[in-house]
Amino acid sequence: MDIRFSGQNLKITDGMKEHLADRLPKFEKYAPRLVEAHVFLKKEKYIFKAEITLSAKNFHAFGVGEAKDNIFAAMDEAYARVEKQLKKFRAKAKDHHKKNLKGSAKVARALGMIETETVLPEGHPKIVRSSAFAAKPMSVEEASLQLEISPQSFLVFMNQNTETINVIHKLKDGNHGLIEPGF
Repeated sequence: MDIRFSGQNLKITDGMKEHLADRLPKFEKYAPRLVEAHVFLKKEKYIFKAEITLSAKNFHAFGVGEAKDNIFAAMDEAYARVEKQLKKFRAKAKDHHKKNLKGSAKVARALGMIETETVLPEGHPKIVRSSAFAAKPMSVEEASLQLEISPQSFLVFMNQNTETINVIHKLKDGNHGLIEPGF
């Protein structure tokens, strides 16, 4: 995570940077895909203000803190507000009550907790992605010849005559079956 510091009407010291630089990476346990953190510190008359902005893919968290005593108290308050937001989004992503599965999956994907949107019921076979390929344009006869020399039981190809995706598969009697879309 990239952490940037900027200030207004005060000089940012190494102590200020260390105070948050050690703590901000801990937010990765709530949202592992955090990209950037921007800390803006300023002094207005006798009040210290701190603003923390966290950016992730499809997600932003923002916290503001004020203190009369010192800048560290303001930074702690801003940190606590951002942490509260992250915990709230994390709880929505887990969705213990399963009220809105589409919304929770979207939030979870944005926070990097899950990779896919669908959740299969327990006991259902897992889907394992074996490989990706480009459907090569060929005739049905050429696809049949390719299937003969292939160890696979089926072949997905682009039918050059109809320009649609077709599947040709080996039947138990030794012949080949052709599946064409019916729409």
